[in-house]
Amino acid sequence: MTRREFFTADTHFGHANILRMCYRPFGSIEEHDRTIVENWNSVVGRDDVVWHLGDVFYGTEPKLARKTFESLNGHKRLLLGNHDFRGGTRSLRWESVQHYAETSIDGIRICLFHYAMRVWPGMHHGSVMLYGHSHGRLPGNQQSMDVGVDVFGYAPVTWPQIRQRLSELPPLEFRDGTDETGGGD
Repeated sequence: MTRREFFTADTHFGHANILRMCYRPFGSIEEHDRTIVENWNSVVGRDDVVWHLGDVFYGTEPKLARKTFESLNGHKRLLLGNHDFRGGTRSLRWESVQHYAETSIDGIRICLFHYAMRVWPGMHHGSVMLYGHSHGRLPGNQQSMDVGVDVFGYAPVTWPQIRQRLSELPPLEFRDGTDETGGGD
């Protein structure tokens, strides 16, 4: 079986106020958390890789956080978000924990960070920037977008799903590198 890669962000397990703040359509934080776990496991297999671009938990008791984490399928990699520095999130059994990462799928360089970057490595050569944090409020473009649960139906998404969504967004506009600053990567 082929190992697939998934991307997600901003699950905010245990964060009751996220329901109101982001207009998430759940009656309780327990329903929210249960739905995200079910959605995750309905698409992610045991051998798949999931890049979580930050803000996994918020105010979740460490034992419950561990139980939730262990119930999620896949090999999980964390890109630290602003809420991932307390409550034991970093001490869970992640395959990796870092601030920034890059991967490549279908020959496309993909830059991963919790926060949207205005410029990123290889952007002038077709690389893509995936981020979270904005909860769908920061418009993307054909090379950069939010992959959080607020944008993609409360589940991790695959590269083909992301590419489809990127193709529907406006093109990225930037100078060609010949301006007075020297441009380029």
